[in-house]
Amino acid sequence: MNSAVRSSCSSASQVSAKSESRARLEAWAQAGELYALIDSFFEIPLPLEKVKLETRDTDPVFYELIAWEKVTYEPPFLAKLTPHVLDWFLNSLSTERWGLFIASKADLQTLASHFQKFVIARGPDANPYFLRFHDAAVLDILLRTWDPREKAVFFGPADALALPDLDSVDVLIESNPSHVFGKKPVVPRPEDCLVQLRDSQLKLCAEAIDKDLVKVIHWHLRNHHSKAVQFLDRRSLEARVQVTIQIARRYGLGTISDLAGFAALMFELAPNFYQHPSFKKVLEDSSLASDVKMRKLSQVISDKEWNEAAEAYDRSFWTRALAKVQR
Repeated sequence: MNSAVRSSCSSASQVSAKSESRARLEAWAQAGELYALIDSFFEIPLPLEKVKLETRDTDPVFYELIAWEKVTYEPPFLAKLTPHVLDWFLNSLSTERWGLFIASKADLQTLASHFQKFVIARGPDANPYFLRFHDAAVLDILLRTWDPREKAVFFGPADALALPDLDSVDVLIESNPSHVFGKKPVVPRPEDCLVQLRDSQLKLCAEAIDKDLVKVIHWHLRNHHSKAVQFLDRRSLEARVQVTIQIARRYGLGTISDLAGFAALMFELAPNFYQHPSFKKVLEDSSLASDVKMRKLSQVISDKEWNEAAEAYDRSFWTRALAKVQR
């Protein structure tokens, strides 16, 4: 079994819109007014002037409520982008969910100080929640459900936000609704920045994240396992990706890299590979942490067992699995 398996046409208007949004990003970068909120998972192989946001809150009561010994959340970091770095982002991360762009005349520290205030929010149950506002799928929901005052408070000193879109592989630019040309944007007070999350927002955010995950894995398969999925149109492939996510989650897999790796094995090796006794033993091992199971597979499964899983390929798997989803 090879190592690749083991490791886990636009209209004219679309082209025009894409060119316009990217041209605006480039103009901001040239003027030294472009920043990015970047998920801490991503390592950028280019020099960046950056500041990591902290897991602290404007409300000391909330800070005391959090069980810090159990916290695994990593806040994003804020970086200033040069035209060269922007070009790398647009060409290398266009199908990843890495974060979002911010246009602002404020300096790095001022922006970091502002967005730091949103790391922790208040949930519908009045408890603290870590808010993934740097996730474009989440922020898109918030921007559509916030009232004008809430939206203006979040923008603060930012002139615009640019959210990567995984459908168009472009960025969608949202301008500061309270921005007045020629006037310096107002930085809101810390006590005004404690976001109050509503039940409806949490539900919509969860649904958006799941839909976004399907898109991310779809592009991962197209980019890194193209031969295995070349005959599937987007709708068919995304339907199968939904199935792979549901199965992977049964074994506690939750990170994007693990879910993408599991999906790759279902397409490259066999859709029913996880039913092979040796694979099943690792995936169901409750003594193993969920985030090490995929690595463990590549370490303990023999060549003979990889070949057995491939030979046991179930040709009717996808037909049955998709039929269950559609019921």
